[in-house]
Amino acid sequence: MKITPPMVAKANPEYRVDGRKRILVFSPDRDLAESLSLLLEGNFEIVRVTSIQSLQGMISSTHPALLLIDLFSFPSDILKVLDIIRSSRKTIPIIILHVYQQRNPTMEDAIQKAADLVLFKPVDVDEIGSSITKLLKDRAG
Repeated sequence: MKITPPMVAKANPEYRVDGRKRILVFSPDRDLAESLSLLLEGNFEIVRVTSIQSLQGMISSTHPALLLIDLFSFPSDILKVLDIIRSSRKTIPIIILHVYQQRNPTMEDAIQKAADLVLFKPVDVDEIGSSITKLLKDRAG
């Protein structure tokens, strides 16, 4: 008699064991990254990144359900971050936190195209949480 092992469902890498979705929070401002993490950790598993050099690797290795990106940087760093997240755009929803700069419309256009949603600073913390929930719900179908 042949014994067949039970079927084991593949774990969705976007979820922790407790069912919370994983959010990757990126900000070069360590204090803001920590504040955002503390704000969201009750509802989501948070992966925090503060280094541009670590961002791509963390996106690849942690399989987040959503990217929350703070563009608190110099324009050259913003362009680097946009290049990194563009490759994830089709599979991972992206929210960008950003201070609008009217004097650079080309940059503003690139930022809008790189994200599912751009929230302009200062932003209400409740809006961040509700935006994450809405985007994840919309992506789920």
